[in-house]
Amino acid sequence: MRRYYDLTVTLDHVDTPPWRRFLIDAEATLAHLHRAIQDACGWEDRHLFEFSATSGVPLAGLPGDESDAPVRDASTVWLSTVLGADLTELHYVYDFGDHWRHTVRREALVESDEVYHRRLVGGALAFPPEDCGGVSGYEECVAVVRGKDDDENVRTWLGSWTPERFDLDATRQAFDADRAPTAFLLPGFPHPSHLGGLEVPAAAQPALSAAAEGVELLDRLRVFTGWAGGGRKLTATGNLTMAAGRELIGLLGTDDRLDEQIGDRVFKTKSTVELPGVDFTFRLARQAGFVKVRKGAVSATKHGTQLGRDPLADWRTTLRGLLDLGVLQHRYAHATWMDPYWKELVDGEVPGLVAHLLVVGQPVPLVDLQERLWQLVEASFVLDDLDEEQLLQHRRVLDSDVRRICQVLADLGAVEVTGVETTTDAYGLTVQRGGEVAVTPLGAAAAPDLAARR
Repeated sequence: MRRYYDLTVTLDHVDTPPWRRFLIDAEATLAHLHRAIQDACGWEDRHLFEFSATSGVPLAGLPGDESDAPVRDASTVWLSTVLGADLTELHYVYDFGDHWRHTVRREALVESDEVYHRRLVGGALAFPPEDCGGVSGYEECVAVVRGKDDDENVRTWLGSWTPERFDLDATRQAFDADRAPTAFLLPGFPHPSHLGGLEVPAAAQPALSAAAEGVELLDRLRVFTGWAGGGRKLTATGNLTMAAGRELIGLLGTDDRLDEQIGDRVFKTKSTVELPGVDFTFRLARQAGFVKVRKGAVSATKHGTQLGRDPLADWRTTLRGLLDLGVLQHRYAHATWMDPYWKELVDGEVPGLVAHLLVVGQPVPLVDLQERLWQLVEASFVLDDLDEEQLLQHRRVLDSDVRRICQVLADLGAVEVTGVETTTDAYGLTVQRGGEVAVTPLGAAAAPDLAARR
């Protein structure tokens, strides 16, 4: 027997409120409930949303919500964990501007031999037009439909909408589904907290420690921490000095180039921020807690002086530091207005990307990861004013960023990148195409760290 919640959704704060009633699988998440409310009520899923208890305590919302008090990802909260003996009603707010608040009431928990995801049972009246201006705007729309003077041509904007317009049969045909939707709430990757229920193949501790000991990035961090030692002076802006940069290129074995010459022109290196390999090692060592910065100098911490005693513990600490730092955050700027926002958005997807690879359990074409994150960029930025060449350039930047993320994860031993084709373009620059990405046993061992992230 399958269990289903019998729910009624009613719009609050309006006279003669519209409502819908439907059954939904008791194993659904709040993300599934959000999708059901959108489809049943005729909303267009253009805005943020949030579920809360009737007391006002937030329960879940949209991944990537940048509010002052972010809530849990709705795709990781099961409906059965919030609808029980102590909580039979929820509030659902859609569109924080118009603030459409709905009351979701549990009528019953029913059992059936029939297997499906959701079924529409009933309803009445049309929900407000999208972006009509909240309750007051809705009341104005109703008044115009019923004959009020229309000085602002609202009637034309409303089209065929009327407050009574609701076709139960047509809505039911579109609403009823045998399976839960598989699409994410936004393009990109879901929050990795769902990994808590994933069974990850166990690997022997000695094998994992040996793998961690062979990670090149950990070697660089050990070398850098040893170099920092009791203290190395920083610049007034908190960066490594140019003299330190020159020394560390050799010590760390990075591919950084000083005063690079292109054609007849020499581009003088003015800051170690322009040395991605050296600067990234410095930032990561600090974020992971292997070095500290005090009184204008960088020096090794106690933890840093003990690097190498427990390679696997060092590796896990480094991974957590990497996720907190962001692979792109300190990379030399793309010099566009959205650069910091772009980096934050794409960096925020890294834990979910690794979790996605874990769940899939096999190599994933790198182009698929690039496409998913490009869809996220398109959904998150206004790109309508860009011409075709500008859009293409943004896409190239995103593709490059995804490759860099995967390469840094590969440098850390969390993933393996294979099948990449390297060519040279007309300008003599290296171009990479294709390739697949898969999680390594070390990466799989990080599942608990990923699942615990908030």
